[in-house]
Amino acid sequence: MRKLLHVSLTVLLAISFSFMSQGGVTRAAAQRAAIESQTVYTTPDGFLLGDPVPGAYATLMRSSRGLTTNVHSFVVSGAGVYSLWWIVYNNPAACATYLCTFDNPDFVANATAKVVPNGNANLSASVSPGGPYSGEVLLDDPGVTNLAGAMVWLIVRYHGPAQPGHIVEQLTTYLGGCPFGGAPCVDEQIIVFPGECSGSCLVP
Repeated sequence: MRKLLHVSLTVLLAISFSFMSQGGVTRAAAQRAAIESQTVYTTPDGFLLGDPVPGAYATLMRSSRGLTTNVHSFVVSGAGVYSLWWIVYNNPAACATYLCTFDNPDFVANATAKVVPNGNANLSASVSPGGPYSGEVLLDDPGVTNLAGAMVWLIVRYHGPAQPGHIVEQLTTYLGGCPFGGAPCVDEQIIVFPGECSGSCLVP
């Protein structure tokens, strides 16, 4: 998994700046909330940035209790099981100062999943420090600790057609439905919220 998540600082910064220019933060003073919005992209080779998915977007709300996301997208692999995965870096600013690579996230876990019968894939999930979590946790060291400033990646993963007797595995695990870890499973889409949000982005 760490090999899959290995992305150079140069690539990461390019992605971050592109997302900051295309995304946005909407503040609702009455609710003391801030919701970040980002484009959904295809990821044709591991975690590289591909083309934007037309009409697709994702939002992220950061609160003092956790993170909440809503992904509104369209699938390209056809009907089947789709999962959403959290990948969290608590201190993205560290690599702006030191030579390093983002191959060591602090938290990687299943966010949610569903059987998608058509082209619409709307996935919603929340996560709080320490859980509970909805499915498999691939990395929890030290977990989500910087709710306001963490860089958050979301990965939409295809697990193939729903397989009777294996649907729970497909919905909750990274390799569910993937013989030997390969096809038909594929990381299909990626969303990046760069992080470094100010304290005002927290909802009490």
